[in-house]
Amino acid sequence: MGESTDTISRTPSPTWTIAAAVVGVLGAIAMVAGVIYQLERSQPVGEGELFFQEASTAASQVDEMIASSMTLDATIRHLRNQMDVEAAAIVDQDATIIASTSDNLVGTTMNEGILQYGLSDRKFAAVATPLPTPITIDGIEEWHEGDVLYRVIQPLEGSGSGLLLYYDISGLLSRRAREQGIRPQTLQMVGVGAVLIAIAGLLLLGRARAIRHFREMGLEAEFLRRRSDELEEHNDSLREARAQAERALALAEETNRIRAEFVLMINHELRTPLTSVVTGTELLRMNSILDSKERQDLLDEMVVDGHRLQEMIAQMLTVARIENRGLSYSLREVPLVEVLAVIAEKHPSLPLRLDDEFMAPRVRLRTDPDTLAQLVSSLADNAVTHGAARVVIICSERLPFSPMLQVGEPPQDATYFLICDDGPGIDPGFLPRAFEKFEKHSRSSGTGLGLYVAKMMIQAMGGSIAVSTSPHGTIMAVAVATVPAQVPAGVAV
Repeated sequence: MGESTDTISRTPSPTWTIAAAVVGVLGAIAMVAGVIYQLERSQPVGEGELFFQEASTAASQVDEMIASSMTLDATIRHLRNQMDVEAAAIVDQDATIIASTSDNLVGTTMNEGILQYGLSDRKFAAVATPLPTPITIDGIEEWHEGDVLYRVIQPLEGSGSGLLLYYDISGLLSRRAREQGIRPQTLQMVGVGAVLIAIAGLLLLGRARAIRHFREMGLEAEFLRRRSDELEEHNDSLREARAQAERALALAEETNRIRAEFVLMINHELRTPLTSVVTGTELLRMNSILDSKERQDLLDEMVVDGHRLQEMIAQMLTVARIENRGLSYSLREVPLVEVLAVIAEKHPSLPLRLDDEFMAPRVRLRTDPDTLAQLVSSLADNAVTHGAARVVIICSERLPFSPMLQVGEPPQDATYFLICDDGPGIDPGFLPRAFEKFEKHSRSSGTGLGLYVAKMMIQAMGGSIAVSTSPHGTIMAVAVATVPAQVPAGVAV
């Protein structure tokens, strides 16, 4: 969604602005060019330009008419009438007039040096000088000797002759004037410029509308993005709520399962020793049935079952007390030998030895010795309950195995109490749940609370329990914090 929003929020490409600017500049150039062209065409033509244009055009017409076998007199008279000049003549290469619209000029010599030079050099030439000879038309003298006229010489193609034209100076102004009004070329250029400027305006207008459209789309996209984020957050909340509900349901189902199993287990575990105690009590009431040995065996079994009942009730009360009030011990520095003495006192039948390299007299622990002794004894009893024939406790300063399961965080400096048994071991599939409440292997007896209580006790003391198990036995290592040894003053370390 974020990528599409960024795409929509961008403005249109600047290419449109550049194109509009280029088209507008071209349109302005076309209009300016049209105006300049119109102004230029409206200015009078210069005399030289006028003479050259008309003389060049007339010379080409003379060449065409001569090529069409028209006589020189007819050619020159037709040309004069067409051009509306004062007089026209054809001069040979010796500057002698051989044909003219004024009969009295025929046979005279063109005596102006500039005109002669133009004729000899085959170039256009013009000069304004007094007439050496008057000009007559149809026997009437139109221009007198000494009158000033423009005379223009234009060489003819294919021969050394030239075309001589006479212009009245007073009539030049009207001849120099251009056509009035707006020229077609001007209209074309101005029209093209106006169209280009209109196109540029349309491009700018289109870009402005596109920008507004893009901005509206951006605002709409931003609104949709916010709504999408809100919906996503709502969906996340719903998913989290659903996950919590599923977890709560699973926990409730698991709790119900554990409760049901616990009820069945307690029903079985309590009923068995209670039945034994009740049955034994009834047999003891019947003195005549039992001899002295049978009576003693029955009493021993009743004591064992009574202790078993006492232990189960004590475990359930301990769990209830832990869950209601938690565990809190007053930890203190205790010599290791004192802890070992408490363990031996609480469990005198349990073999207890030290690791070969362990310097027990110098070691001090930070713990509650009674609770630690109770924990070690409970783990030893748990091993016997689950099928171990022999249990040994080893005190070591190192952990001799890589844990398959660890409960709690081991202290940085620790002393380990290793409870080693030769029982059938813990099922690897059951091992991750072994320290959970009411969890017990289907083949074992007990309430499933012993290891749970042990976990709560060791965590309250700031230690850990590491487990390594196999079909040949199990080792549970209880890690207790070791107090660093204090070096007496003056002793080198």
